[in-house]
Amino acid sequence: MRLLAAILLVLPVSGLTDEEYRKLQPELRLKNKGWASLPWRATVTGAREAALKEKKPIFMMVDTGNPIGFA
Repeated sequence: MRLLAAILLVLPVSGLTDEEYRKLQPELRLKNKGWASLPWRATVTGAREAALKEKKPIFMMVDTGNPIGFA
């Protein structure tokens, strides 16, 4: 972890230009993604019950809880 912090301190900071941001902005909108319109359940049990009733598959997203994605 210390090595990662040291590398991040040495790397130059380069942000997006306004033009790059405007180009990427539509891609970052979650409402534009097909999966964002799927109905969701807070529990696996609730999802299983709904899937059985509606005869549809379950789409499950799992997150480790770490905001930068490292376990």
